[in-house]
Amino acid sequence: MLDLNFFFNPTSVAVIGASDSVGSVGYEIIKNMLDTFKGNVYAVNLKQKPIFGKTCYKSILDIPSEVDMAIIAVPSPFVKDVLEDCGRKKVKGVVIISGGFSEIGEKAREDELLEIAKKHGIRIIGPNCIGIYDNYSGVNTIFLSKEKISYPPKGKISFLSQSGAFAGLILDWTSKERIGMSKVVSYGNKIDVNEADLINYLDEDENTKVICLYIEGIRRGLKFMEAAKKVSKRTPILALKSGTTKSGAKAASSHTGSLAGEDIIYEAAFKQSHVIRAKNFEELFDMAKVLEKQIYPKSDGIAVLTNAGGLGVMTADALEMNNLRLANLSEDTINQLKKQFPERVIVSNPIDLVGDADKERYEIGLDALLKDEDVGLIIVILLLQVPTLSFESIDMLLSTNQKAEKPIIVLCTGGEIVSKQLLKGLQGQHMP
Repeated sequence: MLDLNFFFNPTSVAVIGASDSVGSVGYEIIKNMLDTFKGNVYAVNLKQKPIFGKTCYKSILDIPSEVDMAIIAVPSPFVKDVLEDCGRKKVKGVVIISGGFSEIGEKAREDELLEIAKKHGIRIIGPNCIGIYDNYSGVNTIFLSKEKISYPPKGKISFLSQSGAFAGLILDWTSKERIGMSKVVSYGNKIDVNEADLINYLDEDENTKVICLYIEGIRRGLKFMEAAKKVSKRTPILALKSGTTKSGAKAASSHTGSLAGEDIIYEAAFKQSHVIRAKNFEELFDMAKVLEKQIYPKSDGIAVLTNAGGLGVMTADALEMNNLRLANLSEDTINQLKKQFPERVIVSNPIDLVGDADKERYEIGLDALLKDEDVGLIIVILLLQVPTLSFESIDMLLSTNQKAEKPIIVLCTGGEIVSKQLLKGLQGQHMP
C-alpha cells in the first residue's frame, strides 16, 4: 500500500503563510487547524508575530521540533523556495494551496516543484487546491470560513475532487443533508499525488467504505484503471465526470489544467475498471449512501412497497429503463400478504398499500419482503401526508433498516414539514 498516512494522521503540521489578518487564506487555514487538529500546529510567516497566541516562525527551518506535514499558502513565485526549506526540514508531505501554475500556463513552475520534491522525497497534494478535510483525525486545510460553511457528521464516505470549490460545496451540502463523511480531498493540479494514489490509500482506510470521485480529466489513465479495478473489488468507487462537452472540456483545461478528452473513452475506462458513473452529485451520493451500509443484494430482484400507486408506477418505469428487474414474489409471500391485508391492497410488485396504509401495514409488507428469496433489494415509498401515518413511521423504518440483512432504500416524498421531521428522526443515523 502506498503510504500517504502523514497527510491524514500527522503528529505535527506547519502552516506556511499563516496570518492573523481576518478574511485571508492563511488566517482561515490556521484557525481551522487549531480548532480541530489535536497534534502540534506551527505558524510560519515572515512577519514573525504571534498568531492566535502561538509563536510564529520566520521559516519552517526555525521550528525546533520535527514536522510531518506542511501546508503552503504563499504566492506562487515563492512556493519553490518554501518547498526547498520543507525538504531540508525533512517534511514528508506538503499540501500546496497556492494557485498560479499550469492552470494559467505556468507549467515550468510545477516542473521545478517536482524536481525539488524528488530530490527530498516529499509527496505533494496540489497545487491549486484546498487540500484535506479528515473527519476523524481533525486535519482541516480548507480555507473556507466556518461562519459560511457547515461540516458534515462522521461517516464512511470519502470524496476526492479535482475542484476545490466543488469539494467545499460538497462539505456544506452533505452537512445540510446529514450525510456522514470520512474524508474530503481536493487535489487540484495533481502534479504528484493523484486519484490512483488516493484510491489505493483509501482502500486500506478503516473509516472509508465508499469512494466518490469528481473528475475533470485523468493524465495517467492506465495507473488509474489498475488502481480502480483492484480497489473496486472491495471498496465501491463512484465517479462524476465533467468536461463531457467541447465547452466543458475547454473550461476544465483552464480550471485545473486538465485535458478532459473524449467522453466515450472515459465511459469505457470506467466500465472496464468497475467504476460506477453518476449523472450528477445528488445521484452520486444517493448511490454512496446505499453502498455505505455494505449490505449487498443476494438477488437482482427489486421489490417496491408504496402507499402512493402513481409513485410505484414511476419507480417501476425507472427500474426497467435502467435495466433493473422487479422481483417475482413467491406464492407464499403473496398468500401471506393477502391474508393479512385488506382486500383493497394490491398485492403484486409494486405492492400498493393504498392511501389509508398505516405503520402496521408497512411492517407486515417489509417483513414478508425481507423473507422472500427473489427479493434482493427493497424500495419503500412513504407518502407521510396521509392521515393514517404518523411521523413515528420514520422511526420504524430506520430501526428496520439498521437490522435488515437486505438493503432498503427509503423514499419519503414531501416538502419542508416532512424534511424537518426526517432530520429529527435521523438523530445521527444515515438513511439511504
